[in-house]
Amino acid sequence: MNYEELDHFLFELTDLEIKLKDNDLTDEIIKSRILSPALSEERLSVQNNSRGVPNQSMAITHPSIYHYTLDGDVLRLNVTGEIFAISRHTRFVKMLTHTHNLFEMNYIYSGTFYQEIQGERFELKEGDLIILNKNVEHSIEKSGENDILINFLAKNEFFDSSFIYKILGDNILSKTIASIIADASKEKSFLLFHTSNNWQIKQTIQNILCESFGSKNANREIIKSYLTILFSRLLESDSYKMFLNNGTRKSSISVIEIIAYINKHYLNTTLVQTAEHFRYSAEHVGRIIKNVTGKSFSTLVQEQKFIHAALQLKLTNQTIEEISKEIGYNNLTFFYRKFYSLYGVTPKEYRRLVTQGESNSILLK
Repeated sequence: MNYEELDHFLFELTDLEIKLKDNDLTDEIIKSRILSPALSEERLSVQNNSRGVPNQSMAITHPSIYHYTLDGDVLRLNVTGEIFAISRHTRFVKMLTHTHNLFEMNYIYSGTFYQEIQGERFELKEGDLIILNKNVEHSIEKSGENDILINFLAKNEFFDSSFIYKILGDNILSKTIASIIADASKEKSFLLFHTSNNWQIKQTIQNILCESFGSKNANREIIKSYLTILFSRLLESDSYKMFLNNGTRKSSISVIEIIAYINKHYLNTTLVQTAEHFRYSAEHVGRIIKNVTGKSFSTLVQEQKFIHAALQLKLTNQTIEEISKEIGYNNLTFFYRKFYSLYGVTPKEYRRLVTQGESNSILLK
C-alpha cells in the first residue's frame, strides 16, 4: 500500500458510515449499540429498514476487535485478543464518554474533531496527536466526511522494556511518555502535540498505517520500529502541552529508571545491587517491578539476556557455548531449553535462519 492508496482507504465510506451519514442517533441508542457485539457485514443489509436507516440493533462504533463494558455510568473499552490494534474512527456518530485499560494514542489525520477529555473540551485539527494514560475519561463529538481520526491501542506487553529504554531521556516529557507506556503511573494524565508542520511525523504515521492496513500479516517489529521513530520525533517537538492530574502515584519515575537500569546492566546486576543503586530495599524494588510489568526482576533480566544472546548469534561467530557462558549460563542444556521456549527454535536453527534472512518469522514470544 502506498500513500495514495492509504488516503483512498481512509476516506472511503464504509457501508456502516453510509447508513449513519444522514441520521442523528440519541445517546441511549448509541450506548445500547456500543454495548452490543459487532455485527457481520452480511447482516448489515438485513438490519436496515427500507429507507436505509440503521435499526437500533446495529453495532455502530467499533470493529470486532473491540468490546465495551459498563463501569458504573461510564463505558470501558477493551481489546479482544490483539495486544496492539490500529483502527480508523467511525464517522457520523458520537463516541460517548469512556475509559480504557490500555495505552491509547489518537492522531488527527484530516479535518477537525471536538473531544472532551477529563471534562475539558478541545478542538483538534489535522496533525494533532494525543497520548492518553489509562482511566482518562474522554468522548468524541460526531464527525464529518473529511474528518479522519486514527486510534492506536496497546496492551502493556506490547511495549517491552527495551522499547521503553530507547525513548527514555532525562527530561520530564520523555519520562511522562515512558510512564504512560509502561503503565507506571495511575495519574489521569495526557499529552497533546501539535505536529501539523512536521512532515516527518506525518510520514512516519503513514508508514505505520500502510504496514497495518496494507497487509493481512502486518509485521509487528516493523511497526514497533516506526513507533520508536515516532516517539523520538515527538520528544524533539517544542509544540505540546502536558495535562497532569495529580491523583494516586505509583512510583511513576522510579520504575522507569529501574527498568532502564536493568536494560543497561542486565549481564551482571542482581536485585540486591539494583535496589542498593536506587536506595530501596530489594523487596520494595521487586514489588514495584511486579506491580507495573507483571513480571519478576529475574524474568526481566533473563529476557534481556536472551535478546543479547540472539543478537550474538546473528552478528558474531561465537560458539553457542561461549554465548551461553557470556550471559551467565554454564548449563548448556538449560540455555537451549530456555532459548527454544522464547524463540520457538534452537540457537543453532536461529543462527541458520537469520543467516538466510528468514528472521522475520522468529519473534520473542
